[in-house]
Amino acid sequence: MAGHTDVSPLGLLLVLSLCSYSGRAADLPTATVSVVPPQGPYYPGDKITLRCDIAEYGSWETYDWHRNTDGIPDKGSQITTSLPNRVGAYQFTCEGHRRNKPQNSQRSASLSLSVQAPPTATVVVVQPQSPFYPGERITLRCDIAEYSDWHEYVWYKDNQISRENSETIIISLPDGAGQYTCGGHRRDRPTNSQRSDPVTISVSAPPTATVVVVQPQSPFYPEERVTLSCDIAEYSDWHEYVWYKDNNQISSVNSETIIISLPDGAGQYTCEGHRRDRPINSQHSGPVTISDTALPTATVSVVSPQGPYYPGDEITFSCDIVEHRDWYPYYWKRGLNYIDKYSRTISTALPDQTGQHQYTCEGSRSSRPQKSQRSAPRSVMVTAMPVPTLKLSMDTVYTEEAVTLTCDIQPSNGWRYVWTLNDLRLLGESDTNTYTIDRAIVSDQGQYKCYGRRTSSKRQTGYSNTAYLTVQALPTATLTVVPQSPVFTGETVAMTCVIESHWGWTYKWYKGSSRVPVSGRKIFIITSVAESDEGQYWCQGERRGGPTPTTSQSSNRITLDVTESKPKLVLNQKTSLLTGDSVTLKCELGVRSGLVFYWYRGTQTSDPVAQTDGDSYSIRSVRVSDGGQYWCRAGRGDPVYYTQYSNQMLLTVTERPKAVATLRSNWTVFFSGETVSLKCHIMGGEHSTWSYSWSCNGHQIRGHRTYPYKSSQEYSFIVSPSSHSGNYTCKGESQSDWEKSDESTPVTIVVFNGEHKCLSDCTIFIWSIASCLSCEVEKSSAGWIFDWFKMSSYKPEDNSPQKLLDSSRGAGGSYTLSPAALRHTGVYVCRAERGQPAYQTEFSQPQPLLVTGVSPNASVIIHSNWTQIFTYEPLSLSCEARGNSTGRRLRWITGWTEQRRCPSGWTEAGSTCSTSSASSFDSGVYWCQSESGEQSNPVNITVHDGNVILESPVHPVTEGDPLTLRCRYRRQPSNISADFHKDGTLLHTSSTGEMTIPAISKSHQALYKCSNPERGESPESWITVMRTTRGSYSGSSTSMVAVGVVVGLVIAFALVILLVLLYRKRKSRGSFTLKLDHQPQQQSTNQSSVQGQGTNQSSVQSTNQSSGSDSVYMPLQTKNADVYDTITPVYMPLQRGWCLHIPHICLEKSAFPHYMGVLL
Repeated sequence: MAGHTDVSPLGLLLVLSLCSYSGRAADLPTATVSVVPPQGPYYPGDKITLRCDIAEYGSWETYDWHRNTDGIPDKGSQITTSLPNRVGAYQFTCEGHRRNKPQNSQRSASLSLSVQAPPTATVVVVQPQSPFYPGERITLRCDIAEYSDWHEYVWYKDNQISRENSETIIISLPDGAGQYTCGGHRRDRPTNSQRSDPVTISVSAPPTATVVVVQPQSPFYPEERVTLSCDIAEYSDWHEYVWYKDNNQISSVNSETIIISLPDGAGQYTCEGHRRDRPINSQHSGPVTISDTALPTATVSVVSPQGPYYPGDEITFSCDIVEHRDWYPYYWKRGLNYIDKYSRTISTALPDQTGQHQYTCEGSRSSRPQKSQRSAPRSVMVTAMPVPTLKLSMDTVYTEEAVTLTCDIQPSNGWRYVWTLNDLRLLGESDTNTYTIDRAIVSDQGQYKCYGRRTSSKRQTGYSNTAYLTVQALPTATLTVVPQSPVFTGETVAMTCVIESHWGWTYKWYKGSSRVPVSGRKIFIITSVAESDEGQYWCQGERRGGPTPTTSQSSNRITLDVTESKPKLVLNQKTSLLTGDSVTLKCELGVRSGLVFYWYRGTQTSDPVAQTDGDSYSIRSVRVSDGGQYWCRAGRGDPVYYTQYSNQMLLTVTERPKAVATLRSNWTVFFSGETVSLKCHIMGGEHSTWSYSWSCNGHQIRGHRTYPYKSSQEYSFIVSPSSHSGNYTCKGESQSDWEKSDESTPVTIVVFNGEHKCLSDCTIFIWSIASCLSCEVEKSSAGWIFDWFKMSSYKPEDNSPQKLLDSSRGAGGSYTLSPAALRHTGVYVCRAERGQPAYQTEFSQPQPLLVTGVSPNASVIIHSNWTQIFTYEPLSLSCEARGNSTGRRLRWITGWTEQRRCPSGWTEAGSTCSTSSASSFDSGVYWCQSESGEQSNPVNITVHDGNVILESPVHPVTEGDPLTLRCRYRRQPSNISADFHKDGTLLHTSSTGEMTIPAISKSHQALYKCSNPERGESPESWITVMRTTRGSYSGSSTSMVAVGVVVGLVIAFALVILLVLLYRKRKSRGSFTLKLDHQPQQQSTNQSSVQGQGTNQSSVQSTNQSSGSDSVYMPLQTKNADVYDTITPVYMPLQRGWCLHIPHICLEKSAFPHYMGVLL
């Protein structure tokens, strides 16, 4: 074939061979590095042997070696190389080379070898430990922790190699001091250690001794003992001390302290210490010089007097010591005898002996120096007493003349002079030697003597000679003044001067201390006296040219005080008074003599309300009319001089606060064991803090163990059978001004000593609607709440009563079973409690209850405007029936009796009863009753004697319908603002007196009332809301509308027949209606639409007629809280022996318009 090349077999084999080799070219032989023993550890510079093994092929000629990335020159398969000198990890690899293929191997995996540091040497001080002292030998050791076969050690001192090569060396101080290091050598690896860190051996000086003066401190005084101590700060175990005095060792002492006596021990002291451990010796201390100092010197000086000195004179010395100031005591001597005085300055009596006497002193003190040198003596000369001489300036004088006596004693200093009259009368004592009688009087006549008394010793001279003085009396002037001082500005004052003896007198008047006469007349008159005329006045007579006496004695002195004529009206109590307080006004003038005081209230021009001889006016018991502005003024003389009017003062008199005592409870009859709590309110005293006191029957309750005094506002006690009845009153006392309130009106508390049991009653209902049990406490109706219990037998002692958990604990005492069922038949008891803490009565008598299932056949529709009217308004009630009204009569209950005819005073016309003026006694429950005993539903009419009533629907209101409530006022238009309340809570405020709810719902069912803050509030009315799902009846028809479902023609036909039969049956029975007609006085109404509300009444007529069934009952309205009335139910006989129970008392208030229970 053209173009085809033939291939030989050999060529084909060669090609296959090449292809086979080329397929293995990528898988080169792998080299492996290993260490030839010995193995690690490895140290810097160590030589190691490495081998490179390649398993495949055997003709590898050269090898490349690498350490990390650096090549190694050796090319053999086994090499010996040195490790680096640095510590760390190193990677070794190899690869082989050959001439044939494969020419190269793969590079081996890295062999990692770690180079670690060689062991480190440490220089250790064996002994002794630092510090090191001169003369000591120190042992050092070179420690290398790893390995123990170091055969040679190298020591360095200050980086210079030492000849020592042993593990330990010993050096001597101080020459061996320096810096030491070491290292080790061994024959095996590692051959060398690292060089140690340096250790410095230095020489420390031995501790230094110090001589310390313990006590006393310098300076040192003779006879003192000085304590020295050898102190060495380092170490405390010095067992021996060496002392030196003046560089000579004191061989007798080797203790730490020494005591030396001065002055012999004075000198220079040093010391040193020895111990058994190192350091053995201390350094020698520095020298301390002990030398004595001379004691301070005392000096005696005379303080007073300075002489001359007489026996017994008191002389004062002072002991002065210049150095220091705290010397005490001082020691004094007279001659050689100590004086019993110890202060720095002393006063002492001189001896009775005349002559020279020597006095010295020395001081002492508690601190050093403790005494001084005794002073040099101080000499005092004592001389004998001199004799005094008395002289008179005149022997005979007239009264009012002056005479001078002179007592001469030589020498004259240091004396006090004493004067006597007739050896009995001491005239006085003076520092001067003269005694002057400035204005002699007759009694100054007599024998005078004097003597001297030393001021320093109280010693005296002998009496002087006697000097006789004759005194003749002057006539006496007498001064009188009218009126008596003080006087008022503007008054006239007359002063008269009279001298009874001698004749020819002229008179001079003087004022104050002035000798300038102010008048020369016998009678001195000051008209319209002023304040400048105040002062002291006196008079004196003179005779000129006549015989002696030429003057009279001065008259008595009178002080004329002039005061303002405006009195000051003051009150020493508050001006705000309470009725019954006493008050005293004072008219202060500073003058009382001959004054009459006039008191004014209201105006100054009015006649005075009082006139008193004294300056005060008192009202024993103030009244409100006593309040007002008050003034006073005074008058005297003839004609009367009147002062100005005083300042005005306003007295405010208010009624005294009235205390009102109240009981916390709303009852006043208590049983034994109950707690009575009284509280005292202070009316009109709200801004004061009061303390309170309580009284019973006029006796304040305090101090008795049963009636401790009560200062608190509240007073509580537990009554006992034998006491506590009485009239309790309280009064208050203000803690700010101590004013007392009037006593309160008594609160009468009666303690009933008889039994306190509950009385119970029950009603049996045949309609199976509701049953009510009532409970009351005999002789007490207020404040009780009741619990009901059911028993299985009639007597409570037979078994334990079981409390009814659903019984109401309201205050009404009634328990309603709604709806009543056969299971409620049983025996019931009740118990009441009240107060805090709770007080419980005993159980009531058992009361059986029977519930049956029979419903009445009668139905009723009520037409009325409202059930609340005012007293004195007209009221009309009537019975109406759908069929024949004959035999339907009105029945009602007002008070406690049932009436079968119209109320007394009403007008009866057929089945209608009416009155033109209703009273509160007409309030009650009204219904219609047929001759056969059928009854309508009742209506509860309230005749209110207040000023406000609420107009509300009589019948229940259907859900969704509007509801309008109106507040009507007696004799007032009804469009006045009113507040509407629901269940006691403010619901709405209307300016027109009307409130409308557009669409009423079940939530609006409640108690409603209205109020006006100025006119009061209305009674409450219950609004019942009927659901729309109930059937209803019109006001004139009782037809029942039945809605059937046509299941089949036969069923529909049967249903129609049944409805016709039922309709005819109900029509044949007939029905009746209670109609309420009312026309309010002075007010119209637009309530005609109310009649239509009677259709809501049909819910009452739902006919579950199954007699005797426990499940047959008529539904009641849902009740809210507190829906029971609080009046005890009443029962009365009706026709055929029926018993009627008042529904508005026992039933729920929601059932008021609907239900009446009867018992066959």
